[in-house]
Amino acid sequence: MSNILDPEISRALGCVFDPCSIGANTPLSVIDMGLVLGWSVEGSHLDVRLCVTSPCCTMAPNIARAAESALLQVRGIETVEVTIDPAVTWTPARMSEGGRSRLAHRREESIRRDDLKPQQWRAARGRAQ
Repeated sequence: MSNILDPEISRALGCVFDPCSIGANTPLSVIDMGLVLGWSVEGSHLDVRLCVTSPCCTMAPNIARAAESALLQVRGIETVEVTIDPAVTWTPARMSEGGRSRLAHRREESIRRDDLKPQQWRAARGRAQ
């Protein structure tokens, strides 16, 4: 069942960025990364389910806190509970088309800028021996 707050919730989550994507210099939101599994609103309380890109993700608590903080700014929401679901296996297929496109563009830009070649480490390793 759709809720009138859904667009505002989606916008708020679109302002929460995956820390690893920031570190990789390609900031992608939890929406674009496909980390949002869903949400439900009951009165002024919001429950949100997220996943992470790896079961070893040490940033999961930070992502949850950032999501909670952003969602508490949504008018009509007074309490938020963000749960990380460790049972969900994330794959790049979960990403939005826009997220995949930005990531591919950034990768191409890096390859062009740094003149990278596939498996160039093999050639470098051969010269070092």
